[in-house]
Amino acid sequence: MPRRKVKISDETWRIWRLLDPAVSFGRVWTELNEQRGREAASATIDALMYSLRRGVNALSNQNTLGRLAKLDEWQLIDVAARLQKFKPEIAPAWLPDQIEILATVWRKLHERR
Repeated sequence: MPRRKVKISDETWRIWRLLDPAVSFGRVWTELNEQRGREAASATIDALMYSLRRGVNALSNQNTLGRLAKLDEWQLIDVAARLQKFKPEIAPAWLPDQIEILATVWRKLHERR
């Protein structure tokens, strides 16, 4: 039986490279810890999505702003897409002008850093 070719993700290749005995423990530690700080945890995104069900007025809540500030740009794009796809039984879908407000607030939060 022929072997199937499996596509190996970039992340898997990165981990294999870090497992090489020639790579120092310090280098592994640094790379793994740098990676961790770049994006918000999924629980943070879930909590943000839950709070944003109340609409654009939720952006006046400090907890919501704190969660929004933790997002990287790609996560913001994902959240914006999800907000526009809210099901009516959950919350009204966000309109483009509301998404623009969200992006503006996110930008201002990141300018403060």
